[in-house]
Amino acid sequence: APTRATHPPAGAGTTGPAKGRHLVAQAVVPEITWFATPDTGAPQGRLANPNREGVPLVFAVEERRAHWLRVQLPVRPNGSRGWLRAADTQVTETPYDLRVDRSAHQLTVLRDSAVLARLPVGIGTGGTPTPSGEFYLTELLRPADPNGPWGPYAFGLSGFSDVITQFNGANGIIGLHGTNRPDLVGTDASHGCIRLRNEDIERLAGILPIGTPVSIER
Repeated sequence: APTRATHPPAGAGTTGPAKGRHLVAQAVVPEITWFATPDTGAPQGRLANPNREGVPLVFAVEERRAHWLRVQLPVRPNGSRGWLRAADTQVTETPYDLRVDRSAHQLTVLRDSAVLARLPVGIGTGGTPTPSGEFYLTELLRPADPNGPWGPYAFGLSGFSDVITQFNGANGIIGLHGTNRPDLVGTDASHGCIRLRNEDIERLAGILPIGTPVSIER
């Protein structure tokens, strides 16, 4: 079974993010409740903190309004948004941004809007495609076998497969991970996850904070 891996903390942020930076909200309460609008009545849903892997819940923040945060939610369907009470979170920043070009089989890593690296990736096949959309990194795990199909590290994303609802005991979560088949990096070969060479995922695991946004182009 994978174990939780440590990851670098995001930098502190108390107001709006600087150019090229993105706000991240980490839950500081045992359960997060989200709402359809600020100051609304009935909650729309709840998530336990930490998550099933023992990782603290994080959310990519899209808007701050008084005591509320509009965030991306790590739930189905993809693209779900909601409002959280700011007091239930600690807000930080990440300078990183990931962009996946599926047609080019390429991951671009940016820091403060400057290109840090362009890396080849494998993506989903025609029957199990990698979904497009705006997501973020939710967790970093260390698989039990670093030479196995997920390599030495695996990031979980806030997005889910459009066709797989259960995989390896999880809810069809899309991952960004290493591989034991580097020859297939650069091709359509996965169940929807984004595969990297092991040396590349090791590099990213050492620098990327949880909460970093991931844009997957159509």
